[in-house]
Amino acid sequence: MDDEKLLLAEYSHFSESFWKNEDVGEKRVDFFITLTTAIIAGVVALITSGQTKFSDADVRQMATGALLGTFLFGVVTFLRILQRNRVTDEYKRIIEYLREQLRRRALNLFEYELPFIRHKKLLRGGLAEMMAMMNSIIVAVITALWYGEGWGWLAVLVNFVFLLVLQLVIANNQRKKKVFRSQTFRAGVGAIILNKSGKVLGLERKDILDSWQLPQGGLDVGESPLEAVKREVFEETGIKEGRLRLLSTVPRLLAYELPKEYRNQKIGRGQVQQWFLFAYEGLDEEISLGDNKEFRNWRWWSITELTSIVVPFKKPVYHELSGYLSSELRSSTRKISRPKRSIPN
Repeated sequence: MDDEKLLLAEYSHFSESFWKNEDVGEKRVDFFITLTTAIIAGVVALITSGQTKFSDADVRQMATGALLGTFLFGVVTFLRILQRNRVTDEYKRIIEYLREQLRRRALNLFEYELPFIRHKKLLRGGLAEMMAMMNSIIVAVITALWYGEGWGWLAVLVNFVFLLVLQLVIANNQRKKKVFRSQTFRAGVGAIILNKSGKVLGLERKDILDSWQLPQGGLDVGESPLEAVKREVFEETGIKEGRLRLLSTVPRLLAYELPKEYRNQKIGRGQVQQWFLFAYEGLDEEISLGDNKEFRNWRWWSITELTSIVVPFKKPVYHELSGYLSSELRSSTRKISRPKRSIPN
């Protein structure tokens, strides 16, 4: 399909860009380490050789000048590595999004996830941390040139630690840079739950009288959409996973935008949702509204009835769901009512 070819082309482009960006960062740091090592080795050789026409003060000043120049170059390189990290993170998000879109277009792979193990990192060892260490070493060497006697070594240690911690804090703050969630769309899921009569389960909100909706919610960290929707259904309705049979997945993401007065840092500007269609195979008595935090009541609706009373900003999504459900039900009816071919004797 043309859309899959486009996604594959985009995936290939951003993957290649990602690795180029990684390679540039590696080469930049390798060059700086080589340069710094050569300059420090030269300074040490100049000081210890004892065969120079320059005085000790002159040697110290020349060494300090060379190291200060290297330090300034190191600061610039450190800032460029931070920028490179920002670009890398953006490429990662784009690649993950494209991969997810490709996965969703693959038949029968809506539960597919690659297995991997998360390891907790006690210490980070990225390029930014490497640059922070190199810059701190340069400042420590400069300090040692001027105060490397007696208690002067304490100044060397203090300068080294202070600069290292300062750079690590800057790098860490970039990773934790706050996103203005009120201007972003939250990743979410929704469930169309059908009973044997073909009606859908609607829930009435506690905070707004006569405000009905389908079960829905946001993804927790590390959750797949299917895991999230099963969790949300249980929390909001009390329906256990074993009472649900997955029928299909709505083939494209649906989004709605909240009115300005409802936006905040927690829920953002709106939701981009993956919707799932389930058949309910339990009894009505098993529906308990879960934790009772959000909803006061439940009932079975036709999808048309529910779409007509849902809040205005969700109506476009529910119209899409209504059309999808009608198409699915017609398809199921055709399959069930299709006469069997007679087998010739």
